[in-house]
Amino acid sequence: MTGQEIARERAQEDAAGVPAETLRIAPFIFTGTASEYFRIWIVNLFLTIITIGIYSPWAKVRRLKYFYGNTWLDGHNFDYVANPKKILVGRLIVVGAIILVNVLVNISPVFAILVIPYLIAFPWIFNKSMAFNARMTVYRNVRFGFGGSYGGALKSFVLWPIAAYLTALLLSPFMFRAWNRYIGSNTRWGAAGFSTVAGVGPYYGNFGRTLLFGLLLTIALVALLLGNPGMVWSIVASALMYPLIFGLIFYHSAGVRNIAFNSTVLDGRHKLKSRLIRGRYFWIMITNFIATVLSLGLLRPWAATRTWRYLADNTALEIDGDLDLIVDAQQAEGNVAAAEYFDIEGIDFGL
Repeated sequence: MTGQEIARERAQEDAAGVPAETLRIAPFIFTGTASEYFRIWIVNLFLTIITIGIYSPWAKVRRLKYFYGNTWLDGHNFDYVANPKKILVGRLIVVGAIILVNVLVNISPVFAILVIPYLIAFPWIFNKSMAFNARMTVYRNVRFGFGGSYGGALKSFVLWPIAAYLTALLLSPFMFRAWNRYIGSNTRWGAAGFSTVAGVGPYYGNFGRTLLFGLLLTIALVALLLGNPGMVWSIVASALMYPLIFGLIFYHSAGVRNIAFNSTVLDGRHKLKSRLIRGRYFWIMITNFIATVLSLGLLRPWAATRTWRYLADNTALEIDGDLDLIVDAQQAEGNVAAAEYFDIEGIDFGL
């Protein structure tokens, strides 16, 4: 049975006996496999290496087409339709700018002041990248879009991170809320906009839980060392420290994702749902990291599909009525096929 048949069958089972104009839960479904993706991944890796990175935009498009194409919602899959050449142009600009700044700084530290123009340009770069990737994402032949402003991006992704840094992360919950609100409330599917309205309280709750979990991990490592003194256990504890820090970041991000998704509404009525279990996501990311390192990268496709499947399995859309209203309204203005022949505003800078 193909991925499309599996997704449609599950969607029909979920919607069986439920009238179209009622509330229903449509789960996200991922039908990809590690073995399928391995073939794409190994070719991407080989071609990226032998072309010294030039092939990487084509690799990105192939990767996202596979993952999006195998992600289903309400019986329909997603797609990624970007032109790799546009991605290449954006990456060449970024790489060129980085090389230029590094060369100038090595000539004279005075040129470090060039970081300031980059910070000024960053909001524009971010918006262009978001607009490009949103526009290249398609569901039911309707494109997504992004319409953020320079001022909004500056406040969310430059000023709030600086404030969080200066307060030793005490203001980081405000930063994450600003990120989620800015991205969520400026994204649209066709003509239907999303809205993300979470308060800061849940973010502080998640921040506190992460600190507590990190403290417990630290106590466990210290207890391990005190109970097993010696060079060998010191090495073991040091080796465990980095994966645990890595996993702790994802423990926090799982909570942030739940807060953001559960406070996001499409077209004022269709609600996103996320129910990631922090501890489970922490375990998945740590074991993915360890497996990838121990396999010298060969288990990366397994890790990637495992993560994507967990995210999909714990995400849903609470549909109030029918999504066909959005699709029909957009198709009246012109579909994706027609738009393919026009130059799309936006460029991917690799952010």
